[in-house]
Amino acid sequence: MAFYTIKEAIHSNHRLKLRLADGEHLVEPHVLGRNLRGKTLLRAYLLHGPNGAAKANKWKLFDLDRILRAVDSGERFGNPRPGYQPDDPSMDDGIIEKL
Repeated sequence: MAFYTIKEAIHSNHRLKLRLADGEHLVEPHVLGRNLRGKTLLRAYLLHGPNGAAKANKWKLFDLDRILRAVDSGERFGNPRPGYQPDDPSMDDGIIEKL
């Protein structure tokens, strides 16, 4: 299940390969939480997306219901990326895991 893979990746600073309908995304996961509508969300730094570099190197919010598969890439990352918000305002119903 993607939820536990993502939670563990945040805890251990591992990059993830996320499979979505539009293709594969390589991300550094930073915050996992829920919004008031009951959606479980992931705030991650996108390193590479399916549409090339133009969409990469930015913060992205993922809905876990849309993630088809999450796999540990085998790579670790260091410090949080600039702009990291540990108390992400999009997750107004609570944070589950954060760096």
